Amino acid sequence: MIHELSSAGAQLRSALDRYARACSKAREVCLSGGRLNSNTELITGLKKQSEDIASNIRKLEDARGAINAARNSAQKVAPITALPAEILAHIFYFVLPGESCAAQRNHRGKISKIKYPTHPDTLAHVCSFWRRVALSSPSLWTHIDIALDHSLNPGLFARAKVYAIRAGQLPLEIHISDPGSEREKTRDSAIREGKLKPGQPGYDSFHDWNDLHDFRFLASDTASIQTLEIDMYTHNRLREIYFSVIEYFSACSKPGVLSQYVVRCGNLNWLNLSGVFTEPAETPYSLDGALLSVPNDHLEELWRQIPIMRIGGLCPHWKSKAYQGLVELCIDEGVPAISELQLVTILRSNPKLRIFRLTAPLETLIDSDIINPVYLEDLEDLNVMIRDEDAELYASRILRQIAPGSKPIQLSLTHFSEVSVVDFFSRANVTRLYIWCSPRMSFLFDQCRHLEILVLSELELDTGDLDTLVRRASDSGVGDTVNSEGEAERVFEPVSASASRIDRLYLLGYCEFSFEEIRAVVEGYSVQKLFIYDGQLSYPTGEGRTVCENSRNIKAKLTTIPSRPTIEYYPEGCWDGLHDDGCFRDPESWIRTSLRC
Repeated sequence: MIHELSSAGAQLRSALDRYARACSKAREVCLSGGRLNSNTELITGLKKQSEDIASNIRKLEDARGAINAARNSAQKVAPITALPAEILAHIFYFVLPGESCAAQRNHRGKISKIKYPTHPDTLAHVCSFWRRVALSSPSLWTHIDIALDHSLNPGLFARAKVYAIRAGQLPLEIHISDPGSEREKTRDSAIREGKLKPGQPGYDSFHDWNDLHDFRFLASDTASIQTLEIDMYTHNRLREIYFSVIEYFSACSKPGVLSQYVVRCGNLNWLNLSGVFTEPAETPYSLDGALLSVPNDHLEELWRQIPIMRIGGLCPHWKSKAYQGLVELCIDEGVPAISELQLVTILRSNPKLRIFRLTAPLETLIDSDIINPVYLEDLEDLNVMIRDEDAELYASRILRQIAPGSKPIQLSLTHFSEVSVVDFFSRANVTRLYIWCSPRMSFLFDQCRHLEILVLSELELDTGDLDTLVRRASDSGVGDTVNSEGEAERVFEPVSASASRIDRLYLLGYCEFSFEEIRAVVEGYSVQKLFIYDGQLSYPTGEGRTVCENSRNIKAKLTTIPSRPTIEYYPEGCWDGLHDDGCFRDPESWIRTSLRC
């Protein structure tokens, strides 16, 4: 085909050259004057040639279009080495997320295993060009992993030294993981079974093994560290190695560069232990703090400039400068005791706070009815998911202490009083609401007329929140009816859509829904999207009422709701252990858990 095109093209170019010369000669003859200008046959012939030229131009345009179409439809194969190095480096960077961390997490956000990461090292072993590009791109090497007391750590430790050099002057993201030591587990079991007794080697709570210190990989005493992230796993004690890790990286970090300090605990069953603070050895705050051999001025200046703190232990004292000028503060179970007064003092020191989460119980409450709420103008996300027998009281105390600005707020609550929430709603622009095992919610739309998202998680508890939504959205005067078996049933007759609206409604962990309830809620609140995770659907049939477990039938029945919202039904939720491992405090994990189990 190409040979034919080339041959025809050569002939066309030759003919065009000869034709162009003939046209030029005709022009010269006619311009010289003489009797030829009055020759009728000549004039007719020139007119014909002009028309033929126009026709040929159209044919050539068609030919060019055909060639372009053929070229565009052909598969383009270009060598990757043809890409400029800076574009290839950018592509490499997009490959990294989720691939460069040794800690593999499950859908609940917990570490499931430690896996030696292959990226970005793999990119540097494809060819010499890729290797040059990868090694000359410092941003690829900034994430560094250390796995304490794990068989992969010798390799990770050697890797960390190389990465720190390749990252150059860029700030590092340092992730220290303790996925759960087998030696620590064996020690704990031996103590509980009486096989390891006081006075024996390894029994003392301060004991640690001598081979745990392969984390000091930095080549100098000062480094640019942007993120320090620690995942710890405790059986019956806080391991001394954790404090050594914090001491080392705190001493090396440059103030003003460290922007995130994150501590998680992978095993919240240790909560009978009292958390301890990390404190400067020069000026300790508490009697039992873990002292850090770091100059006091350096440590306080380092803490003072961190904008994001998520702490589930290993935290500075509540009087530290660490709790000033934050934009995000998460205080989770595992921290030392905190009083209501200490918490309020911290909130006042962070007027630009955007995200605030508290899942730790309050130790001591303020003995006064005089409240001066803290104004948080930029607050966007408030999470008060406290798991404690006095959780309702703590939530009430926290809500009354906060006066948010006008920005839309995501609010996450569990075990709260109606009065405290009504009062908070009157002062806040709540647009996204996550509720875990709530009381009745008849109050909800008295203050909140429009929700973008409402998530109700029942965890198989019958607390009646859906029922109160139904009764508010339906005609309460309809009354009861009697089914074919002579049993009384409520009749829910949807009324016209009220002024209250819910754009997206998530129902998680309910045992059973009635079709009439779902329809009443959807139509009464103008629900646009409904997501149901787990639960059976009951609905009437010609032979009586049925409780359906068949997911296909459930989906089909839900499509008959007249308002035709978008409905997604996921038949098998996964709730075992969700409440126990602390994931309940992360509302987004409720949905992830329901979807992926």
